[in-house]
Amino acid sequence: MNTPNDLSYKYLQFKEHGSYRRYIKKEVSKQSPPGIPVENVPLNVQSHGSYGALLFHPNWKAKRKEILSRDMDRCVHCKSNKDLQVHHRQYHFIASQQKFRLPWDYPDHLLITLCESCHNKGHNKYKVPTITL
Repeated sequence: MNTPNDLSYKYLQFKEHGSYRRYIKKEVSKQSPPGIPVENVPLNVQSHGSYGALLFHPNWKAKRKEILSRDMDRCVHCKSNKDLQVHHRQYHFIASQQKFRLPWDYPDHLLITLCESCHNKGHNKYKVPTITL
């Protein structure tokens, strides 16, 4: 089976949410990576798209746990300990590979802990910068 590096995804801007951006699978109608029958693709890829599936990967889970611990399991903005999420302060597009950096490959200083409410408010108010490498 293909590794997460082989999954194809792209970055789209949703106009109804202002500057909120999200990774999605290139071809939504085809919910499996090239050459893999849909029945052999893990459920999280089928239901969450390629980027969403990466958030279930053990590497992301380990990185997320590290960032939550660093931030003392609290939102860095409102100090809540409910519904915590790890936010990328910027996204990196690797031009030579024509894809985005994997979620766990970012330096720690670009990741912060936010509660779901602060995370949503931030995405609605601010554009997350995308850096081309």
